[in-house]
Amino acid sequence: MPLFILGLLLGGISGGITYGLTTDGQLAAIVGVVAMVLTWLGLASLIIADD
Repeated sequence: MPLFILGLLLGGISGGITYGLTTDGQLAAIVGVVAMVLTWLGLASLIIADD
């Protein structure tokens, strides 16, 4: 569950910063989702590699 929340948090922060800099809602949503998924995949790969 913490990994899920961390992904949402980082995705929200990335999307918010992108929206603040560009004022483009669609671009900010895409950046937020990409950051969220990459966070999940990156940390999941670290967990799997550790085993």
